[in-house]
Amino acid sequence: MESIEIFSSKKKSFLLLIGSLLFVALGFWMFIDAENLTGYRLPSPILIKVFGIISVLFFSLGIYISSKQLVKNKLFVIINENGININPKKNSPEFITWKNIQGFSELKIQSQKMVLIKVNNPDYWIQNEKNLLKKKLVQFNFSNYGSPFCLSAVSMQITHAELMKVLNENLEKYKN
Repeated sequence: MESIEIFSSKKKSFLLLIGSLLFVALGFWMFIDAENLTGYRLPSPILIKVFGIISVLFFSLGIYISSKQLVKNKLFVIINENGININPKKNSPEFITWKNIQGFSELKIQSQKMVLIKVNNPDYWIQNEKNLLKKKLVQFNFSNYGSPFCLSAVSMQITHAELMKVLNENLEKYKN
């Protein structure tokens, strides 16, 4: 039983951590020194403080996520002769058999490439999703992109091109 496991990238997580730390520091500086930062574009120190607080809150989440991925590698995808398992460590794994996969296509949103998994029964996946937030996300993906599943290689140990190649090779190999 040949299985391909794709984990999170420590290098990409480290870069996210460094970037998030810089933006948190910038947010603190904006909050503390708001009176000296007022000018033509941002005349109000209150507005600068609000931007500082938003920066600290948002990029603190980036610090949390990147630290978590640095400590423990997250398993994103398992590909084997039975199909594709997305988020295999979650309570309700999304296992898609090869017979349900029609193919893969590329989606590009502002220079960010993603892989759409085209399935022959998208309504089944939408109706069987228990988590309300995730169900809305799956419905959004389907209504806007034509597929309930969208994979991004941004935080994986694999590039987008390699991910597409692996998925298409395995689809050809195991479809029948």
